[in-house]
Amino acid sequence: MADGAVITLEDIWPIENPKDYKIHFGRRNTVAQPLDEWVRDQSLWVGWQESRPKYDAFNRPYIFSLMDFYHERDVWLFGGVFRVLSRHQDRYDVELTELCRPFIGRLKLRSSYRSRATRVNFENHYDSPHTLRVSEILREPFSGRTFPGYEDVAISFGELEVVVRNDRPDWKAALESVKGVYLITDAKSGKL
Repeated sequence: MADGAVITLEDIWPIENPKDYKIHFGRRNTVAQPLDEWVRDQSLWVGWQESRPKYDAFNRPYIFSLMDFYHERDVWLFGGVFRVLSRHQDRYDVELTELCRPFIGRLKLRSSYRSRATRVNFENHYDSPHTLRVSEILREPFSGRTFPGYEDVAISFGELEVVVRNDRPDWKAALESVKGVYLITDAKSGKL
């Protein structure tokens, strides 16, 4: 291990050729949070890997995908390793590999990466204890945020949709036990 206190990605997953990978720091776009999309339907997360900007951003054989675990600052949830099968002008064809599959949705890594580019060279982040440190390994794949308490239930529509769709027992029990009026508003338009 790096120093006994910090566990790096390299400590738990030795990768022979980091230069075969691009890392995808998936974070909120103008439409959605990748974490909410992944929890809603993991095939939506595949679409984030298939999306191609004007240039060939995924110009290596593999994509090491992370999604912003936006409930915790500087934490990223592992979304799998994808193989780039083909490159087109407007998209990529990818497939999810078996590499580290048990960690998908469970491995949380800490990185203060905030640069604008979201698809960058993996080797610049893999072997540095200052970028990819193990934050936590969840017992089960992440299925949505646990009920945060009555004072903190201001959540996005995407997160609310996940709570309802996944029939989260912690949210259901908490909200069924309290009589009240729940108001759903669109923060952008102000519509109720």
